[in-house]
Amino acid sequence: MIAAATAILEKGGLAALTLTEVSRRSGVSIGSIYGRLDSKEDLIRAAQAQAISQIQVEFSAMVGQIRTQDLALRELVPTVVRELAFFLRRHARLLSAFMQAAMSDPLVARVGRGAHSKDLRDLKLLLLEKRHEIRHPDPDHAAAACFTVVYGSLARYLGLAPNSDSIGEGNWDRLLDDLGLMALAFLLIDLPAAPATARRQLRHS
Repeated sequence: MIAAATAILEKGGLAALTLTEVSRRSGVSIGSIYGRLDSKEDLIRAAQAQAISQIQVEFSAMVGQIRTQDLALRELVPTVVRELAFFLRRHARLLSAFMQAAMSDPLVARVGRGAHSKDLRDLKLLLLEKRHEIRHPDPDHAAAACFTVVYGSLARYLGLAPNSDSIGEGNWDRLLDDLGLMALAFLLIDLPAAPATARRQLRHS
């Protein structure tokens, strides 16, 4: 049942998920489905739990693979941005369905937030391994801010953001190049040399 529900969500999104279709794909009768689950919402939660677990394993492997390359910061930042982008694109349809479900289901929302927070924390720690190369006066803040902005931009392009109106807008490769360069520039900012207005804004961010 979970495999069938996941396949439906990946192909047609949340709107396509019905217990009738799950029954048809899985070979499990509607009565048997209700014998194991109280509602379609329970099935979505079960599908999310399994999918997130598998996605997290893949994400950890991706981070580990990048770490083994031991890249300098100038190479590391664009690499991380690009790898994150392709990772999100691989799972965009399923993640989008869960995000839509989260708008009306607090349990789905909580699981999603937890996975998202863990991913951003892992990426932040990956950058902070090059702390000695970061010129921003607050490396922890700078690393976290980079991925907040990068993830937001990618989510909007991929349709992961609720009610996104710019899915696929612009050039994908150019977006990744720009995000990598902007994140790197922020990490390498020489604050004392920045304009006074920028220094005040950074101090209060």
